[in-house]
Amino acid sequence: MQVQPRYEFDDFCLDPAERRLWRGGHQVTLTSRQFEALLLFVERAGELLDKDTLLAELWPNLVVEENNLNQVISTLRRALGEESHESRYIQTVPRRGYRFVARVTERVSARGEAVAATAVSSDPASAAVTAAASSTRRTFLGIGLGGWVATGVLGAGAGTAAWWTIQTRRARVPLDGPQTLAVLPFKPLVDEGRDELLEVGMADSLIARLSTVPGLVVRSVGSVRRYSGPDHDPLRAARELNVVWIVDGSLQRWGDQVRVTARLLRTTDGVAVWSGSFDERFTGMFDVQDAISERVARVLAPRLADPDRLRLAGAGGTRNADAYQLYLAARMHAQGTLAEGLRKSVALYRKAIEFDPAYALAYTGLVETYRRMIFGADAEPIQVFEPAKLAAIRAMEIDPLLADAHAAFGWIRFWYEWDWPLAETHLRRAIELNANSVDGHFGLGLLLLTLDRGEEGLAQLRTARELDPASLILNTLEAAFLFARGQREEANTRLERVLDIQPKYWIAHLTRARFEFVENRPQQAIEALRRADRLADGSTQATGLLGFVLAQQGHREEAEAVLARLLTAEKTRYVPPTSVAMIYSGLGAVAPALDALERAFKVRDTRLIYMKDDPRWSGLRAEPRFVALLRQMKLDSYGPGTPAN
Repeated sequence: MQVQPRYEFDDFCLDPAERRLWRGGHQVTLTSRQFEALLLFVERAGELLDKDTLLAELWPNLVVEENNLNQVISTLRRALGEESHESRYIQTVPRRGYRFVARVTERVSARGEAVAATAVSSDPASAAVTAAASSTRRTFLGIGLGGWVATGVLGAGAGTAAWWTIQTRRARVPLDGPQTLAVLPFKPLVDEGRDELLEVGMADSLIARLSTVPGLVVRSVGSVRRYSGPDHDPLRAARELNVVWIVDGSLQRWGDQVRVTARLLRTTDGVAVWSGSFDERFTGMFDVQDAISERVARVLAPRLADPDRLRLAGAGGTRNADAYQLYLAARMHAQGTLAEGLRKSVALYRKAIEFDPAYALAYTGLVETYRRMIFGADAEPIQVFEPAKLAAIRAMEIDPLLADAHAAFGWIRFWYEWDWPLAETHLRRAIELNANSVDGHFGLGLLLLTLDRGEEGLAQLRTARELDPASLILNTLEAAFLFARGQREEANTRLERVLDIQPKYWIAHLTRARFEFVENRPQQAIEALRRADRLADGSTQATGLLGFVLAQQGHREEAEAVLARLLTAEKTRYVPPTSVAMIYSGLGAVAPALDALERAFKVRDTRLIYMKDDPRWSGLRAEPRFVALLRQMKLDSYGPGTPAN
């Protein structure tokens, strides 16, 4: 039976099925674009819609000016009888977007019978969350913290500072097929006193716990980070993330007190099958995280064995509030690829470990940041991988079942020690322990591609990207490999998606330059490399490739100038020898290029792992010294289909 919804506000009735707007029994004439805009507004009544969202929804796959949107909004307001100075229906939020402010009632009819349902969910669990959020808003804006405590909301028991309520809707939970879940950053209940780190950190901590549940596919924190803030729509996010379940919540921190509400939504019908509200001291946040993850796991995996439940509470975390806050800050600074942020991340992880020397996730986070510094900050391998190795080993000692620890150690074996079989062992172990390990799938995919096991490698890379669909690096790398395999249209589409998310992502511009070069558009390639070089703060990879392409295109004088810049920089800081070698290679200076590659081997320059197939070394492959390097790295024995053993 097909259900046809209609929306009512004021004396209007909007019928999506017939694409008509009625007022008092008379039809209101709307253009197609005006109708789509109004439907978008009423379906998301009360939600702030930014201009980019509206442009993307109303003009999909088209580039239009903002004036087009302003014109549609203006004419729609006139059609609704709203004067320019009024906001009865469509409210303008300066510099942000628009919000539909009229109360909307949804009516659904089946076999001609109308059933009224307000736009606010009639589901009791959802209503409980809404009521809790409303109560919290009154608490913070009205009586304040002192009155809140005085009313006894936080409880007076000496044994615990926690008080929480949990309500469960007894709805059938389908257990057949994959259970896919996303945990969104928690929304602030009020803008005043927001703790944005904690809003994302709650999602991060729950993801870490729930990703250990067997049979549950959990999207990574990187994929949900863009839904932070007060205005995201959980069901829309679920559609974009392609998940069946979503955890949506809100929190507010006031000094040492925290209020949290959470609910588990089934995205097929929007029903909240579980909801809970928690009032705690900040030091009790870990109990809240345990309770939420335990309840979600019970709903989605009711046959979960006791040992697996214990992993929910463990999962390499901490019970130290100071260490936890430093960890969240470190995670935030590690998100980019710029040198300064990565250095701050390292310092914050180290401080977190000082507060809790048994904080396994802080050790694995430290390893991940060190790894990013190789390409993002031109760090000298020995300076980052030696302490990273110690951190990974310590994490495995603390928690031998922590997937992140095995993935971290596998990356070190891959990128630094060039021990291909042991790297594969640890990366596969990470995936065995946690099928949602993005780092495990990512590392294994790159390793297998390096060893000419293309189909296996690309499958692992795709799995990593599906778990973290918004990852800049994963989408960029997959685009590069797709392009190399001749799937150029798909590769270009994926790369454009990356640049839409982050236009200043230098690795994407570097990859774009490679595409342009292969497509015989050298001038466009050079321009893309110049952009990458400008945007890559602290990395000389784009610089070296720019010099190589300039030399290849006959711009010898410019290439030599770029080379001189790197040789000057070498006198005061570490410059990866491969950056210098590729310019020599482009200039046809065989001996200096090989000298630089041999220096790269001595310092364990990570970029050497790709030398077997890298086209920048095409002019050197027949050289005995180059062949000897491949042999020393044990890459000479690998070819298509050859296992790493």
